[in-house]
Amino acid sequence: MSENEKEKTRKPYVFPHKHCPYCGRMIDVKGRQYCLKCKPEYEKEQAKTSRSKRMQRFFVVYIVIIVILLGAVLLVLR
Repeated sequence: MSENEKEKTRKPYVFPHKHCPYCGRMIDVKGRQYCLKCKPEYEKEQAKTSRSKRMQRFFVVYIVIIVILLGAVLLVLR
């Protein structure tokens, strides 16, 4: 290969980056998971996720308490 052909086939350097999951814009690798424009949407999603996790934990604890109470009632009735 000649020098001219090597220059044509050489790919340009693309610095490390990632893309915003909401709008697809390029953002730096360090720090944020989203671009500044999408920050409110990101925060809404985080609040929704944490709220659903809290509710899920509540229901698991509730079911465990119900099972324990039913077990205790069945033991007393024997």
